[in-house]
Amino acid sequence: MAGCAGEGRGRLNRPSQYVCRSLAAACLLATAQVFAAQVAAPAAPATVMETPSTLAWSALAGNEQQVLAPVRDIWNELAPDVQQHLRQAAQRWPKMGPAQRDQLTQRMQKWASLTPEQRVRLHQRYLQFQQLTPEQQARMRDAFKRFDALPPAERAQLREKFERMSPAERAAFLQGVGAQTRVAAVHELMQTVPREERKVTRAMLGAFTPAQRAAFIRAWRALPEEQREAYRVRMLALSPEQRAAALAQ
Repeated sequence: MAGCAGEGRGRLNRPSQYVCRSLAAACLLATAQVFAAQVAAPAAPATVMETPSTLAWSALAGNEQQVLAPVRDIWNELAPDVQQHLRQAAQRWPKMGPAQRDQLTQRMQKWASLTPEQRVRLHQRYLQFQQLTPEQQARMRDAFKRFDALPPAERAQLREKFERMSPAERAAFLQGVGAQTRVAAVHELMQTVPREERKVTRAMLGAFTPAQRAAFIRAWRALPEEQREAYRVRMLALSPEQRAAALAQ
């Protein structure tokens, strides 16, 4: 499946961009939603554990065991970070609505039905998803919604194509999606800039680090449309040091 990987490194046309982003979103999110229990309502921030250790089933509280019953038989096969994510999901159970609980239960049942090899692959994709920026994750979620609306046969075909990618092709593809996301964001901003100020605005953006550029775009997008131009002008008037300080806040 070198085609998608190659497209990720170059300029994607609209159909290819749609298919590839939807494909990656489906494969990555299918796992991310199971682990993080990302159901309809926003979940509470998960506790960060730098070096999670294996969690014995007997160490779970009774109410946690009841929620996690679908994965009891495979609990000892799960990676420590997976166990922690599932436990956090069980702890959020009382705050979930009926639909959210049904979704979580169904995802755990599906997870338990997979072979050990399938679970390993999906766990690796989950880790890939976690390494994306918040903006990239949001775009992946949006793409997943579009993917989920496709006919079942087309979804299966796209999943099969992703499965045939080598690890190197998948990595190159995901990097390409990230690059396309950044280019699209800058293009969106530049369309609003008066022609005579585009050169200085591009120079400012070019002087930013990737993290600063992402912070600038996020701040710009978060504003009402009528306030975005004033924000850009204010940032242009600052010195590079002042810009860096403003974007670090």
